[in-house]
Amino acid sequence: MILLKKIINRVINLKSFNFFFKKLRGNFVILYYHGVADDYEIEKIKGPNKHLFVSKSNFSKQMEFLKNNKIDVISIDELYKLDFNPPKFSVVLSFDDGYKDNIKIAYPILKEKNFPFIIYLIPKILNEEPWVWWIELWDQLQKKNMIIIDKDKIDVSTEDLKISLFLRIKKKMKLLQIKAQKKMIKELFDLSSTTNMSEFFLNEKEIKLLIEDKLVTIGSHSQDHLSLKKFSKNIIYDQINKSKIYLEKYFDISIKHFSYPYGQNEDIAFYEHEILSALGFVTSVTTMDYSYKKFNPHYLNRCSIGPNVSENDFKRKLLGVDRILRKIFFR
Repeated sequence: MILLKKIINRVINLKSFNFFFKKLRGNFVILYYHGVADDYEIEKIKGPNKHLFVSKSNFSKQMEFLKNNKIDVISIDELYKLDFNPPKFSVVLSFDDGYKDNIKIAYPILKEKNFPFIIYLIPKILNEEPWVWWIELWDQLQKKNMIIIDKDKIDVSTEDLKISLFLRIKKKMKLLQIKAQKKMIKELFDLSSTTNMSEFFLNEKEIKLLIEDKLVTIGSHSQDHLSLKKFSKNIIYDQINKSKIYLEKYFDISIKHFSYPYGQNEDIAFYEHEILSALGFVTSVTTMDYSYKKFNPHYLNRCSIGPNVSENDFKRKLLGVDRILRKIFFR
């Protein structure tokens, strides 16, 4: 698959190639980001969380590419109002989790180009001490060469071993609610308390500043960022409903758009659309870039943009090549 993408990157500018994929791709794509880091910071980010960040220079180039190629960048609201059928190929920009760099780095670039975008927020980060397990887990693993789990000594002396354990623990974390996640982390690393992550995430004041701009839409990323499929229907309802109530009440805005935490098949029960529709949501996005299911506005596919996306990678993703290849090779 990687080799095939490299070959495609070499022919990406051929007119016949472009024409073929433009006919297949559909007339919109939703791109999703998490954080945008300064170039000198991106080099410091290691391990399994690196995929969450793109460099400022790459993000800038990607937005410049959209502008220079006269690609329409529209809001998720406009996409919905156009019944997901814009008159010409369009891009929707989305950000998950609400990282602080969204306002410090991404927003000025998007504002200068007059590009609308949506940020999907996690209320638990806003109305309690900000904390997420994936940052804490990796930070604590960085300090260790050995971990004891169930009386077994586990070697984590290299980055590969740390990543392997991270992925193993991730599976357990996705089965737990927030209190249990914190309890597990504290016991695993013998911590008296978890880390306050205010420096990483947007606060309420910053969000209020953002929503003064009509370019900015706020959506829900659930109350606690749980892998919904792992929990009961009642918990799923509460995760969606509580997030909507908080965001609407605190920021005095209408919340109509939802992003599934983690967002893969293993994280979605595929009956959430019933709850979302009943609560007044009109779109919901996944992190899957393709689907074999009948189109449903509550399971919209998105295209991930990570730290190693070159200009040709970006062109390829906009052409829908990755989505089409996945349909062919992973059916």
